[in-house]
Amino acid sequence: MNESKPGRAHLKIVISSIALIAALVLTMQLISHARQLQVLKTDLAEVNHIRYGLLNADEWAYQMATILSIKIVEFKLTPESREKVLQNLESILNMMIDEVEVMMIQRTSGQLSGMKRWFAGFAVNFDQLRDSVPSYANTLLLELNKPDNKEVLQQLLLDKLGVMSVATYNLDPMDPLHAVLEKHSCRDKETCQELIQEEIEMQKEVIGCRVILVILLVAAVFMINLITRGKINMAQSGLLILASFCLLLGGITTPMIDLEAKIDLLMLKLMGEDVIFQNNIIFFQSKSITDVVRILIEEGSLPMIFVGILVFTFSIIFPAAKLISSLLYSYHIGNLRENRLIRFFVLKSGKWSMADVLVVALFMAYVGFNGIIGSQLDQLTQAARPVEIFTTNGTQLLGGFYLFLLFCISSLLLSEMITRKT
Repeated sequence: MNESKPGRAHLKIVISSIALIAALVLTMQLISHARQLQVLKTDLAEVNHIRYGLLNADEWAYQMATILSIKIVEFKLTPESREKVLQNLESILNMMIDEVEVMMIQRTSGQLSGMKRWFAGFAVNFDQLRDSVPSYANTLLLELNKPDNKEVLQQLLLDKLGVMSVATYNLDPMDPLHAVLEKHSCRDKETCQELIQEEIEMQKEVIGCRVILVILLVAAVFMINLITRGKINMAQSGLLILASFCLLLGGITTPMIDLEAKIDLLMLKLMGEDVIFQNNIIFFQSKSITDVVRILIEEGSLPMIFVGILVFTFSIIFPAAKLISSLLYSYHIGNLRENRLIRFFVLKSGKWSMADVLVVALFMAYVGFNGIIGSQLDQLTQAARPVEIFTTNGTQLLGGFYLFLLFCISSLLLSEMITRKT
């Protein structure tokens, strides 16, 4: 019976070691894929940003030019419009006749004899011209409505529209968008959106599988070594500490939360045609704890640096010190087990640890941002009654949050086990 107990402990160590090695490998792969996904999401948010869509003069000019081109090509005279066009043509012809008459009077006055003036007036009968104006206008309208002449007129209008479109351009810098298009070897926004979205979906599947596997493997290590009535040995303690380290490493280096607000669809009617803008990102951020610390410190102001130091201390330094102290305490190196600092981190830090507070704070931030963004988007939808608009709040918690949450739980279990069973 006594021989079987060491054998069981040895088997637990072997199985736990295999599970731990697999968890460490998967964690490293998870970090790599999470970084790639973070970059892809940022690129997609840049391509879909509202400054390249709804707030972009080039997009409006393109859609306006398309609508006007359609209207020019579809132009047909109705009975009502025909009468108006005839009236306008008659007015123009009468005005031209009046101008010619005035010009001839000015040129002939004082320069010709009375007989010559009479012949000049006889040669050009302006009253007869005025009586023929309706006939001329109708003939001119018939000529304009012929297919060949209509095509020439349409082409002239389209050329003029093209000149006006070129004169309308966006003043915002487009370099970030062009950089993303070049990075992904895309010709236009639509192709880039489809390409990046496909890559994002593939990365999400890979990351989701790895997060679940890491959690299951770490849970297996704890379960294998928790199910014992006796003390755990140093090897088991080391395995449990490394298992918690997997969760901590994944939790602080992979994004915890995505904050996103976008206009899914904005549609309005212009001259009977639809003007549509889709997937316009208003705001997007995807950050891990290490990203937040780096951004806060790089910001440069003292308040931000102070907050960055606090986050770094209580979310990275404090948990890491706790794991290292647990390792030193378990292996009973020298007199370190009696060291006050080591004993504090192993036995008493659970009462003072800010790790659980940080997780709750992140969760509250998620709920708060979720409510704020959702409220603002609802107000935007309500304010745009004449316009059909659909907004989306894409805020969501990511794998990093759950890994860090489970680390907090595992660290509490680890302290309890080391306290009672070493």
